[in-house]
Amino acid sequence: MLVSKELETFIHEIEPHHHFILFYDTQVGKRNILFRFVADGLKNGKGVVYICSDEDPEIIRKNMESFGIDVKARAEAGMLLIRNYDEWYIEKGRVEPIRTIKKWNKTFDQFSERGLGMRVTGETSFFFRQGLVRELLRYEYALHKVLTIPMEAICAYNLKTIVDTGHTDIIMPLIRAHGKAIFTTEGGSMIIEPENIEDTDVEKLLDIEI
Repeated sequence: MLVSKELETFIHEIEPHHHFILFYDTQVGKRNILFRFVADGLKNGKGVVYICSDEDPEIIRKNMESFGIDVKARAEAGMLLIRNYDEWYIEKGRVEPIRTIKKWNKTFDQFSERGLGMRVTGETSFFFRQGLVRELLRYEYALHKVLTIPMEAICAYNLKTIVDTGHTDIIMPLIRAHGKAIFTTEGGSMIIEPENIEDTDVEKLLDIEI
């Protein structure tokens, strides 16, 4: 398991084109990873986009402030965008992966024009709650394991939502769509290379039935 300093080093070393996946079982665990990712990006001249799905944008803003991120100042400077999932992933009532990817490209260009890099993260629970798992997989595989857009991305997955909706069978396909997998549970955090993980390893890590 990673200690705090190792986790900070890992997050700091995430580079353009990296497409990672985070599995978490608590909101606290999620924030511990994603808020570090956001803070490090802002500190190092990146524009950051955070797409909410597990928690409302206002809750995310409040907790980011408590974490030490000056949300208001960064947002006013155009460096931090916090949006709800229906503002980003849904257009005209539909989820269309290609349109979402075009939105990422457009946002990257806008940041780039201002001399900023780009970090993005998105909570994905709504895909499971609304029965859009097929669309989710299409989206993840359309992004590719190594991103064509020179942005840095962590896709965030709530394990409890995956289990409760009966979709544990897609955990391995999701892992294989990303460059690295991060697991954070009450026991700590671990980073795994997709090629080094098997179904039985996931069972042990998560203590759930796959």
